[in-house]
Amino acid sequence: MSEHYQKYKETIKKVSQRNYRARKIWVNQYLSNKVCNYCGESETACLQFYPYEGKIRNLTKRKGLNEESRTEVVGLINESEVVCANCFLKLENDIIDIM
Repeated sequence: MSEHYQKYKETIKKVSQRNYRARKIWVNQYLSNKVCNYCGESETACLQFYPYEGKIRNLTKRKGLNEESRTEVVGLINESEVVCANCFLKLENDIIDIM
């Protein structure tokens, strides 16, 4: 490995971890003022994006925080419904009709 990497290895790891946490927080902040479209649940930890939850979370972990990097994620968010975890499962199993 390069001398530069060895010298700043811990700093690079810390910055990488900090940026990773910031990217995860970005999505949760978006959900912080939303409620489930079906039952009204407002707890951020329960809210998800239907049907693109997994894809949005994975892209968010990999993409940067600038506007250009977020284009794909924002597009998927705009195409999604905000639902709670319980309603997400009901939608997946066709218990709730999509209107």
